[in-house]
Amino acid sequence: MEERENPKEKLIKKENKMNKVRNNLRSQVQILEKSIEEQFLCCCIDYDLTISEYKTYINLKKKVIPSYDPQNPIHENSLSQLFSKSKNIIFKDKESSDLISNATVTTKNSTNVEDEATIWRKIGFQTGNPRTDFRAGGIFSLDLMNYFANNYEKEYINMISEDYFPFALVCIRLSYLLRIYLFLISSEEIRINLKYQKNILSTRKELKYFCYFLDDNNNLLFDIACIGLRFIYHKFLEKKKIGNKEVNYLIIDPIIISSIHCLKNTLNSLNINDDFISKLQKNYRENYLKTLE
Repeated sequence: MEERENPKEKLIKKENKMNKVRNNLRSQVQILEKSIEEQFLCCCIDYDLTISEYKTYINLKKKVIPSYDPQNPIHENSLSQLFSKSKNIIFKDKESSDLISNATVTTKNSTNVEDEATIWRKIGFQTGNPRTDFRAGGIFSLDLMNYFANNYEKEYINMISEDYFPFALVCIRLSYLLRIYLFLISSEEIRINLKYQKNILSTRKELKYFCYFLDDNNNLLFDIACIGLRFIYHKFLEKKKIGNKEVNYLIIDPIIISSIHCLKNTLNSLNINDDFISKLQKNYRENYLKTLE
């Protein structure tokens, strides 16, 4: 029986093939895409990911790469779950609650479009149709919203009840940056977007430690994002308290980007025996919020 090729050997062969065509590349886009792919391969090879770590990482990548597809019943069901979770939070008084008690996600024959649009905007989407907002974050951003709403219910209630805090847009932007940071993106996204965000790419050590801890916790990426969301919200409240009556997205976006840099610093300073989540929370408290004053 023919022996199966070791996954690590496959990576090395792929890198060698890419080196052979280096001098044949012409466009800057091609060079950028190739260099990012090489950087990822080096992360896997030089920091010696185990087979288990590599497989766990690839499985995660398959889950977070897809775009939101309105024709996919699983995606639509996830959107309905977010809607159902949110509608009774948003309309607290009995009269409003009665009006939307039977509201559901819009279908072709729906008559509750206005009620639904109100709910989506309050959650933090740009329009009454959230499907068009998922382009940057993909299905991962919606999964993150549901994960946060289910596991941090009290904070979720506070966030979508707070004036001017665009919970959904923050999740989408954070999802987009996390996927770029950890190479959890398709080649097409690299070609289109990465030249604007290449300064946040993970180092070899950072990716190794992420994969190491991911191998023990399949929800690690969601847990990381949820910690970031909570501190982004706390910083939003601080800015609102000191006189920014309406804290708009242009003010919030630098906070989101800074949360990625805090994650970078944490992973880069880790040791194998550290409690990663505890250290990330500590770094947010001690460094991230202070640097954003």
